[in-house]
Parts: sequence; C-alpha cells; structure tokens
Amino acid sequence: MNVEHIMFRSGPVDCAGDLYLPDGATAEAPVPGVVMGHSVVMVKEALGPHAAYLVQAGFAVLAIDYRTVGASGGEPRCQWVPEWQVADMRAGVSFLQSRPEIDRERLGAWGHSTGGAVAITAGVLDRRIKAVACQNPSMLDAWPALEKSLGRARMGMIRHALQDDFDRRYDTGHGAVMPALPSGDPKLAGYIAQSEELFPTFRNEMTLESFDHVLLWAPVHFLHRLAPTPLLMISGVDDELHAIDEVLNAYHRAHEPKQLRLLQVDEYGLSIEPGLGESMRYSSDFFDEQLRKTPLFVPSPTPDEARAQGLRPEYKEQS
Repeated sequence: MNVEHIMFRSGPVDCAGDLYLPDGATAEAPVPGVVMGHSVVMVKEALGPHAAYLVQAGFAVLAIDYRTVGASGGEPRCQWVPEWQVADMRAGVSFLQSRPEIDRERLGAWGHSTGGAVAITAGVLDRRIKAVACQNPSMLDAWPALEKSLGRARMGMIRHALQDDFDRRYDTGHGAVMPALPSGDPKLAGYIAQSEELFPTFRNEMTLESFDHVLLWAPVHFLHRLAPTPLLMISGVDDELHAIDEVLNAYHRAHEPKQLRLLQVDEYGLSIEPGLGESMRYSSDFFDEQLRKTPLFVPSPTPDEARAQGLRPEYKEQS
C-alpha cells in the first residue's frame, strides 16, 4: 500500500487528502476508488484504519479533510457547513478521476456519522458516484434530531445564542467559537482526549455560526432520490450519539437497491476492533459487488447503429 498526501481544489479553497493506493494499481490496471469523509470537524487521519480495509480489498481510497478543517484551507476555521462538505466530497471524486491508476467509471463514497449524510447527498447530486456506504449515519434531519437530544428548552437557548452571534458578526465581522463535541460526558471526554493525542491537526471546536447551516440540513427528505445508486447503511444497535431510530427512518425512506447492517456495538464500537473490522468488511463486500461486479451502464446504440450491427431480428431477416 502506498500513501500520498495530496491537495485538491474544491470551490475557492484547497482541500487536503490522503490517497491510499493498493499495490499493483497502475494506468494499465486501474482500480475502483472510494472517497471517504469523517464527521463534523474530525480529520482525515482518523480514517486511516477504515481506509486500510478497503485498500486491502483492492480499492484506492481518498480520505479528505473538509474545508476549514485539519490540513485543508478555508476560513473561518472549523466552520461546519454540510453543503460545503458535499462539494468537497464531489471534488474528491473529480480528483480520483484525474488519476490514471483509478478507474474513473467505478467510484464510490463512504462517510462516518454526519459524513454519512454528506456521502448520501453527494450521491444524490453526483451520478459519477456509483455506490454510497455510510457508517453510523446521523444528522439526516438535523433540527428534530437536535431537538430530541437537547430538548426544546436548550434549543430555544441555542436560537437566542445564534441571533446574538449573528448580531456580533454584523457589528464586528467575527463570531463565537464553541466545542464541536461536548466534554461533559466522560466517554466523550475520553474520545476527545484520545483524538487530540492521535491526530495533531484535530481541534475540538466549531463556529457557532455553523448551527445556522446545520439546522437547515435535512437530506432525509430527498434520500429517496439517491436511487438507483446502491446504498449501504451500517449502525450500532446501542448508539446514543447516532440514534438508531433516525437510521431506521432514513433507511425506510430510501428506495432500492439498499442494504442495512445493524451490529451489536455502541457509538464507539465501529471505530475500534472488532466492530471496525466487521463494519469495513461489509463495506468492502458492498463496494466489491457494486464497483467491480456490477456491469457499467452502456447507452443503447442509435437506430442506425443498431441497423448496421444487426441488433434487431428484422434487420437480420432483411439481409
């Protein structure tokens, strides 16, 4: 396996990516490729263990930092705008298409947590993406999800804070920053500390302005438009961060072809072994079926071409 640290253009900024290439990938023998995106403001290095499973299965992988996050450009830093992340994932697809070692017609998208919703939305908009897999998908309908987890009273306080921040930005041009992941929960605090130790570019913060964008984010309402692009959803059955009822509701709304895998883990179980391996083997098998074994769409020949090739029985009879 070879790893390249690359930059690619997405809109007005340069995004960073780690390109994982399996041994034997060449212009003469191109391999299918997958763009991988993480959640909220987590960085691409956290996707290394997940990418390794796909690379071992013979796929090229581009793990990306969304703009304003990690090694990517963009200001203000740690601004969580889901629509920007969708554009970054699509730009990652364009980058993969530029590489001769990668089959430009056999590309997929994979996302973790909020990155799952990003991957789904990218697949809805971009038919170059031939398959979408998401692990612990969340924030598929952000407003009710946050209202359910935080309660209406706290949501009311957030709306007041957002207005104050809007007024502050109007007056000064600068808004407030808040933790991306709350550290009050002991399990989350441990996860944050571990991430800061393992991934130097990770910063547990995001702009308060991010909520203005996230509250309007509701891809569940057009998830059915992903079809006929195949969808795989993987989630833990005891996950307090990525609500299982949200996953099941979204899966119900999606059209075929689709697959759902529910694993006996909690919110962290799919990022450590053995849940990590189980989840990524499902993803590897899914991409193998959709990006390798499924024939590519080939447009029908024109009537004149069909006549010249004798593709209708009547033409053969005339000859």
